[in-house]
Amino acid sequence: MVLQHLNWLAVAVSGLAYFMIGAVWFNQNVFGTAWMKGHNISGPTEEEKKKMPMMMLVTFLCCMVAAVCMGYFIHALGITNWMMGAKIGLIAGCGFAGVAIALNHMYTRKSLGLTIIDAGYHVAGLVVCGVILSAWH
Repeated sequence: MVLQHLNWLAVAVSGLAYFMIGAVWFNQNVFGTAWMKGHNISGPTEEEKKKMPMMMLVTFLCCMVAAVCMGYFIHALGITNWMMGAKIGLIAGCGFAGVAIALNHMYTRKSLGLTIIDAGYHVAGLVVCGVILSAWH
């Protein structure tokens, strides 16, 4: 099984990097304000603030799952250099996350700008995962 051959420290670091990219990406000074406006979200209510730790935990776990999947792809394809890892991340980000987000946004009538913000985060996160996982084998 391929999972036993993964560098689990690299997987953990790449998953954490993916999560941290989100912390920067959705910061109010980067894309956070436009993202909130695009989704018609105002600042969190007190009730929503109470749910934030669980939401962050789930987000972190999802980033870890994505890192495991990227590790699987990179190992299965025999990729051992960071440039090819970045390319696989770009392909996965655009082809899987980007397409899914674009379809959802089209049917929920979200703007192209919001689609780029949402998909761009996942593309960036998966590219970084690909770089880390392919370079650190």
